[in-house]
Amino acid sequence: MAGKSSTNWSRRDLIKYGAVAGTAGLAGCFDSSGQTTEDGSTEDGTDGGTGTEGGPTLADDTLDYPAGRPATDVQFNRYSLGNYAHTLQDQLFEEVARGYADGTVRPDLLEDMSVDGRTLTLTFPEGFKWWNGDDLTAEDYYIGLEIDRLQSPEQSPIESNTLVDDYTIERTFKTAVSPNLMKANVAETFVNTPRSVYREYLTRYEEASSDSERESVTSDLLDMSITTQQLIDEGLGNALYRVTGFNSSETILEKFEDHPYASRTDIPNVRIIPETTSDVESLSVNDQLDMNPDVLMSESQQSRYPDNIENVYRLNWFRTQKFTFNFKNEHIAKLPVRRAIVNAVDFESMVAAMRQAGTVGEPAENQTALRSTIHEEYLGSDFVDQLIDYPVGKDLEAATQLLEDAGYTKENGTWVDPDGESFTFTVLTQNNNTQVQATKVFNDQLNAFGIQTKISTVSSTDYYQRLQTYEADIFWIWHVAKALWHPTAYFSNNFYGIEVGDPSSGNETGPTGKPFTTTIPSEVGATEISGSGKEIQPAQLMNDLPNSESAEQVRERTRDLVQWFNYALPDFVFVEEDSGYWGDTQDFSMPTGDDYELNTNRPGEFSFKNGWISSNSQ
Repeated sequence: MAGKSSTNWSRRDLIKYGAVAGTAGLAGCFDSSGQTTEDGSTEDGTDGGTGTEGGPTLADDTLDYPAGRPATDVQFNRYSLGNYAHTLQDQLFEEVARGYADGTVRPDLLEDMSVDGRTLTLTFPEGFKWWNGDDLTAEDYYIGLEIDRLQSPEQSPIESNTLVDDYTIERTFKTAVSPNLMKANVAETFVNTPRSVYREYLTRYEEASSDSERESVTSDLLDMSITTQQLIDEGLGNALYRVTGFNSSETILEKFEDHPYASRTDIPNVRIIPETTSDVESLSVNDQLDMNPDVLMSESQQSRYPDNIENVYRLNWFRTQKFTFNFKNEHIAKLPVRRAIVNAVDFESMVAAMRQAGTVGEPAENQTALRSTIHEEYLGSDFVDQLIDYPVGKDLEAATQLLEDAGYTKENGTWVDPDGESFTFTVLTQNNNTQVQATKVFNDQLNAFGIQTKISTVSSTDYYQRLQTYEADIFWIWHVAKALWHPTAYFSNNFYGIEVGDPSSGNETGPTGKPFTTTIPSEVGATEISGSGKEIQPAQLMNDLPNSESAEQVRERTRDLVQWFNYALPDFVFVEEDSGYWGDTQDFSMPTGDDYELNTNRPGEFSFKNGWISSNSQ
């Protein structure tokens, strides 16, 4: 909890030490120095201040912010995805490299990354440590790279990973790949495979001589779990702040003094509130949070939040959101039905509902699957202008014509199929308020048009497992697979991108019924196929895209995929989000982008992990 050294308590102090003191979980402290008493002192007789003796004290000694799921509900083995701590792990491990809004990929932890032919050389800095005191070396990252490669060596684009010395890795690709894509291959990856845990699995992969032996190792690796308590006990993190305690309502961190960035910041403590199980909006309104590391205040929130909370930095982000169509439904499999759905809904109304719930973003104006900010670089305005133009606002006349031309008729205000049979689409969504609001508007508009739908809402904890059963007809999901301003982030053959499936499976379609081979018009922007058309294999093309040899090949493949998406509507994107972060600028000094380059994913988290956030002295 944030300790205040001043006797002149602010509204923030009264809330944090008054109302919150009676709240189970949120008031729980894990520090061994003593519990806070009613007068603000601790049981060991200190006043809880953190300023140096005789010098200024800190305005706030604890940075409180929301992120991820409860530490009691997650584990940290990245190969076991069922309850993996995706967001929480970002706070606790060093990131190797990251993408920036200008399209470049640059070192984060890395000292250098260079390309020579088919080889990417990664140079790690000295001086970083695991929380248990072990040196962080290139081997800790190399082990993860090699496990990834050896799980499926034939399908891997990597020919070899070589541990040159304690701080250097050479990563050689099987084929020529453009330098930026070689760097993008390691972007948004973390040093989260400590040799003390994972070396034994790598040894077993190296000794495996058959597919069945490799599968046995993989099975054991998937079954392995690293709990939050094990993370603490064995010191298995390496970021600037280490976990010292947790419960279902909070995760407590303290500054790791052996970290190279420790001297940059004077904040000794951090408290992470799980955003999936907490009322983040109420906590924000009641001044109980110091920062939201990757979220901007919306206009509606700015009037409700305390005056000391400001939007610190705004980022033209890469993330979008979409609804995915499941072609296993006989009606959804028909292109006119998919087009009718997109014409029957008003994106602006959907996004307006999301804005009320806190989203900062704009409706998607083009169905390209890409963020519009990268259109010019990878498509060109002339190409975009030729594409099929779907409405941002609903066009019920067009939607009606599409269904009637496909043999559907309306009976008593409800659409029925060519055989006169009624049908209802199940729409799956996550229970976060922004997604619920967008889905409700989507659902209501389709029902008003006469297409019957019903919503199935699933908790964020169970959502991804439920999604991957692929039983719903339409389902909500983020639309970006990697933190990059690049086509590979959107045309990724998984549910975060556009999931078609494994083209080597021997089947004609993948898990969502989308075909591995399909035909699109020869002419860009044509709404119908004339003549033989143009055959395309979208799954294979998405798999090939990250291994493109040149910028020109990236552009050619991206254009083919965009034309397919725009014509066939395997999914549809409805919102482009903006990001950044807000924070308490009264008690904390937070970078605005003037002194540090922040045009990258989660700029608040990036600033925090680099030690650029400090407490203002009183």
